[in-house]
Amino acid sequence: MTPATTPRFTGAEAERIGQLEYGLAATATALPSERDQNFLLTTARGEKFVLKFAKSDEERAVLDFQNAALDWVAERAPGLAVPRLRPTVGGAGLTRVRDHAGREHYARLIGWLEGAMYADSGPHDEPLLASLGAVLGDLDRALQGFSHPVMRRALNWNVSCADLALEHLPLLSPDQQALVRGFMQAWSRLDWSALRHGVIHGDANDHNVLVRERKVVGLIDFGDIVYSAIACDPAIAMAYAMMSRSQPLDAAVSVTRAYHERFPLSAAEIDALYPLLTARLCMSVCYAAYNARAKSDDAYQQVSAAPAWELLRQLAAVPPETARALLRGACE
Repeated sequence: MTPATTPRFTGAEAERIGQLEYGLAATATALPSERDQNFLLTTARGEKFVLKFAKSDEERAVLDFQNAALDWVAERAPGLAVPRLRPTVGGAGLTRVRDHAGREHYARLIGWLEGAMYADSGPHDEPLLASLGAVLGDLDRALQGFSHPVMRRALNWNVSCADLALEHLPLLSPDQQALVRGFMQAWSRLDWSALRHGVIHGDANDHNVLVRERKVVGLIDFGDIVYSAIACDPAIAMAYAMMSRSQPLDAAVSVTRAYHERFPLSAAEIDALYPLLTARLCMSVCYAAYNARAKSDDAYQQVSAAPAWELLRQLAAVPPETARALLRGACE
């Protein structure tokens, strides 16, 4: 998350690289992103692609990991809308390019997926929530058996490592710190050995979930893909689906029920969902506090901070056993 490593290509540079590396005469439009930098490339014929620039210190092996996962899912779940890679004119999945300051970054090109983001697809009613759980269940089932040498990479956003976010607690108010510490106690008591592990998407937030015709059809941005507890994937999706709702646990029940129907959860995993989703919310507010200073010029860094705090305060009034009982009931 070091700002100095963040790509800072201009639209003109993106257009030049699209032409030289991919043979595309296209117009570039900047897209939001947390760590990397993305541009929408649109040709005169209306073809659309996303040109992705990685951080300057991103390891090639990590990008190869992401690319391999995309190819794996495309083969095993062709009905899911997930990014499809387009190679360079030389047939490479990755290429190394320089920005105007002379810094080198890896670049990739993927096909554009038509649809709207979940964040822009209200109302978030029960059918939409159920489709979110179903698609995520299909994706996690498709990822079964996939492995890669760097899948166990260190990643701040891995919910298995949620305690790393607590280093930013001093940036929060005393009341906020107490709220976070309270929720993280349940995470600290999880028995990770009782949970299945595998490669997961790791970031089914409402800006990464694709919707068409009032139905979730797939996910974008596999940048946080990682080996972790599988239950983290539905927990992350629920954390974001619950935001800005008067009855947030109803959303959690809808997502859980549909996920469980497509990719059944064990009893231990069901009981872990609530500590995992609240830990994800705690991570979100802690990292948002850090990014408010480190990337103060980037509004995208704070897009979920206010609703995450609101949700944490709502859930603080709910007995944890009540939440667990609701999620158990969703899977019966």
